[in-house]
Amino acid sequence: NFLDLYNALSGSDYKLEDVTMERKVIEQSLYKTYNNDVSWIIDGKLIVLVEHQSTVNNNMPFRCLEYVTRIYETIVPIDRRYAQKVYKIPNPDFYVVYVGKDSMPREQELRLSDAFYEKDSSRLDLVVKVKNCTDPKLLPIAKNCAILEEYCRFIEIVESTYSRRFPRSSFRKAIEKAVSEGILSDYLSRKTREVTNIPCA
Repeated sequence: NFLDLYNALSGSDYKLEDVTMERKVIEQSLYKTYNNDVSWIIDGKLIVLVEHQSTVNNNMPFRCLEYVTRIYETIVPIDRRYAQKVYKIPNPDFYVVYVGKDSMPREQELRLSDAFYEKDSSRLDLVVKVKNCTDPKLLPIAKNCAILEEYCRFIEIVESTYSRRFPRSSFRKAIEKAVSEGILSDYLSRKTREVTNIPCA
């Protein structure tokens, strides 16, 4: 599922049988604020962080910097950090899938350097590619990835049932409706309690 998502976002054509994949999970008990949606290493060369957003967030480069720093900490042994020889680390690739209602460009790049008081990308920068999947011209991205298409449909259900007065109960109804329609049913059935707490986080 993840490989299909990444191929749809990046335009690549990775085949599951041709690559080695390792999921990277940031320990939530230690780094709750750094928990992200999906992180994988593909063939030991590529870290991909995918953050689904239903609201506009121009601080994603900073958040991704936090995420990838924690992931690199799990990859590079402490003793190698002080060694003379360079320790190679995977190239990072950052994507945001936007499915909200606010007006957004079809595609855009957010840069960490845009947040600096004095803009200067020569010292430190991080680029996040944002894909607006509510744009009809980008619909093939969702159509080419079943999980992403289901996620977009789930967001529609949430928005149509959500109540500010009763956030948890309305969100639970959205989950029940999605599961009954076979939308993200496996994930939502396993993660009902965790997902239901999202509106109250």
